[in-house]
Amino acid sequence: MHLFDKRAQYLHEVNSCGGIRAAAEHLNLNPSAVSRQIRGLERELGIPLLERQGRHVVVTEAGRLVIDRFLDQRRQHSELMDTLSRMRNLQAGKVVVSVGDGFVDSFIQSVMRRVAAQYPEVMIEIKTGIYYPREPHEMVANDEVDIAITYGPISDPRLMVHSFERGPLCALVAADHPLAGCASVEVAELIRHKLIFLPDVSGSQQFVNALFQTAGYHPMPAYRCNLHSVSRRMASTGIGIAFMTAAAAHEEVTSGMLEAIPIAHPMAEHSQGNLVRRAGRRLTPAAGYLWKLMMTMR
Repeated sequence: MHLFDKRAQYLHEVNSCGGIRAAAEHLNLNPSAVSRQIRGLERELGIPLLERQGRHVVVTEAGRLVIDRFLDQRRQHSELMDTLSRMRNLQAGKVVVSVGDGFVDSFIQSVMRRVAAQYPEVMIEIKTGIYYPREPHEMVANDEVDIAITYGPISDPRLMVHSFERGPLCALVAADHPLAGCASVEVAELIRHKLIFLPDVSGSQQFVNALFQTAGYHPMPAYRCNLHSVSRRMASTGIGIAFMTAAAAHEEVTSGMLEAIPIAHPMAEHSQGNLVRRAGRRLTPAAGYLWKLMMTMR
C-alpha cells in the first residue's frame, strides 16, 4: 500500500478536525465517503485506525503511525519537487566532484570560475587528495560523487570515461638542481638522484612505477607524500625530483620555481587524464553543465 493517497489524507483530516463529520465538511465531501475510504484502508492494513469513545471517534496508535508516515511522505515529496524544480532551472543544486590534486588548478581556472560567474547558486563540493576517501573512479561507481577526474589508463564497464592527453611525463627539479637546464633526462640518470614519490595507489604514481619497471629499475624514493602540491613544493627546495606533467606544475614552472624536464622514454611521451561518470546515471542539469565544461580541460 502506498500511504501517500487520499485515504491517509482523510484519516489525517479526521484527526485534525476532531471527527468524521468535521473532516468531511473541511474536505467538502459526504461523511459516508470519508468513512468508507478509511474502512477500506483498515481492511487493507488489517488493523483499526479509528476507535469510538462515547459519541466521538479518535485515532488509534496504529492510525497515528499511518498519519505520521503520510506526513513524512508529503513533506519529502514537497521537498523533492522543490529541489528538482530549482535544479531544472540551474538556480540551485549540488554537484560533488572528485578532483585529483594534480588537476585542481586546471579545474579551478577552466571550470569553477565560469560556473561561479554564470550559476552562482549551484553549490559545488570538491573532494581532492590521494584519495578522499578512496580512488575517484570507485567513488563515481558507488554514486559518492557525480564526476571525477583521474590520471592514467582506466577500464571499468561501470563507468563512462572521456580520456584526454596531458602531455609528456616530466621530472620536476629546482633551478639549482644538477639536472636543471637539461633538454631531457634518461631514466638511468634519474635513479642517481633523490626521488619524491606519491602513494602507490595514486594513478600518477602507478604510471611512474610502470615507467621505471619497464626501464628495468625499482628505485626506492627518498621522500613520499600524498599530495601533488606537496611534492612540487618539496622539489622546489632542491631536495629531490618530483614527477608529473608540465601542465600539472604550470604555476611553479611559469614562476621559475621549477623546471619540467621531459623524461627520455617512450612511455613518458604521452600521459592520460580521464573524466569519469557512472554509466547509465542521468546527471542533473547542473552536473551536466559541469561535465561539458570539464570536457575542455587539459
